[in-house]
Amino acid sequence: MIFGAHESVAGGLHRAIALAGEDRCEVVQIFTKVSGQWREPALSAEQIAAFRAARAAWAGAGAGVGRTLAHASYLINLCADDAAILERSREALFQELARCDALGIDFVVFHPGAHRSLGEEAGLDRIGESLSIVLSRGKGLRARLCIENTAGQGSTLGDRVDQIAAMIERAGPEGSRLGVCIDTQHAFAAGHDLRSEAGYERFWSDFGRLLGLHRLQCMHVNDSKAALGQRVDRHERVGDGEMGLAPFWRLANDARLARVPAVIELPPLSKERRGYLEEIARLRALEGAAEPVTLPGAAPGRPSPPPRGTPSRSPRRRAG
Repeated sequence: MIFGAHESVAGGLHRAIALAGEDRCEVVQIFTKVSGQWREPALSAEQIAAFRAARAAWAGAGAGVGRTLAHASYLINLCADDAAILERSREALFQELARCDALGIDFVVFHPGAHRSLGEEAGLDRIGESLSIVLSRGKGLRARLCIENTAGQGSTLGDRVDQIAAMIERAGPEGSRLGVCIDTQHAFAAGHDLRSEAGYERFWSDFGRLLGLHRLQCMHVNDSKAALGQRVDRHERVGDGEMGLAPFWRLANDARLARVPAVIELPPLSKERRGYLEEIARLRALEGAAEPVTLPGAAPGRPSPPPRGTPSRSPRRRAG
């Protein structure tokens, strides 16, 4: 996998690229606007040029470095039962797509929404319609929309692979342009037990059968504070949560996923220390390593994590 982190844009969007370099990221995710507000900022030519220049310099560090993601606003609900919120959500997603295209960002990751009073089938229909509208408006834009799976809290849709497949199908011809982002914590909280080999293979088998692995454009690699199937979106540092190291070892050594960009989404450890350098080093250390051993008495899938603070090696240089 190609590992990185969600970085802060405090001080300007281009600052996230500098932080990605400090953390030895090969991929970076950002917010292009305040995630909890509807307000759509207009980017100046200077902001766009600064971001593109910073990204070009960072990508020049070596092959495989430089993939970029943006996470769309958390307010977006593509199956809202309120007409005003639905229209605002569609507009917000299109504006995010256009903004990312101007910046040269590769992928726009978004949560599909909650159906509330509509019911699942009507909600899936409305998401498909919303995506068709947004993608039709965005013809010619190079940034790619990626549906993120959810933890399944409340009436949110997208916690099952078959639901994501239905959204894409119901988007009609425009659906061919959609990608998928899998968040490991969301999958686990939704009931997909990635800790065992059987559970891990079952999940990716379903994904391949219903969506095709070509749809997987990026991932969020987070452990879970929530127990299996608790349907709560609560991220934890890799190996410190309910999932343990086993799922991440499988991901890091799965040849099918070798080129997939994967970011951690965690708050900084403190004002002075983000902790992403160590977190990414821990993930990279799993590549080619022996399978983590679960200690006697430990919960299934909760192997003893190696010590933190392992010096980070430089990002791998890949051809192509």
